[in-house]
Amino acid sequence: MSSSTAPAPTPTARPVRRPRRTTAILAIAVGAALLSAGGGTYAYWSTQTALTAGPVSAGDLNLSLGTGTWSLKGVLGSAQSVSNLTTVKIVPGDVLTLTQPLDVTLVGTTIAADLKAEVGSTFTSGALGSNLDVVLTVSSYGTPTGTNTYRLTSANSGAATATLTITFKPGTTGRAGATQSVNLNDIAFTLTQASS
Repeated sequence: MSSSTAPAPTPTARPVRRPRRTTAILAIAVGAALLSAGGGTYAYWSTQTALTAGPVSAGDLNLSLGTGTWSLKGVLGSAQSVSNLTTVKIVPGDVLTLTQPLDVTLVGTTIAADLKAEVGSTFTSGALGSNLDVVLTVSSYGTPTGTNTYRLTSANSGAATATLTITFKPGTTGRAGATQSVNLNDIAFTLTQASS
């Protein structure tokens, strides 16, 4: 009896299965490659329409002063023209008057502004300045809306004449303010857009 050995069975080749994770990574890599190549960009609808309103322009606000003239009226006598203020020596009861041409520019559909004669703090700091009354009058602008203040609108644009009176209070007693001086340059005309 002959003994024969049976051949050993050959292993069957099984297909190699890639894990799911590897497949997902490959899909992401392919998608990224397509996007970077422009093959997968997304676009959304949009539209744009320009206004047909046209331009809007800014207005203007400005103030310029012409050459003013001064006069002095004492308790006795009539007003006299003053050509050089540095030679004037005022006494209680005197009234210095400035006639000041001014030109106002107010351009704006809703603009309003306050014209004011502002007295600086150094003007009133001494005994002389504290005994002087400063009053602004602009007759063409009607009545004032505050101390030395007039409210203007665009209708008030143009030339006008302001009157500024500086009165040495007649009730000043003793020697208050004697030999002192004040700088009239501490008085300024201002034009400020109104906000209330």
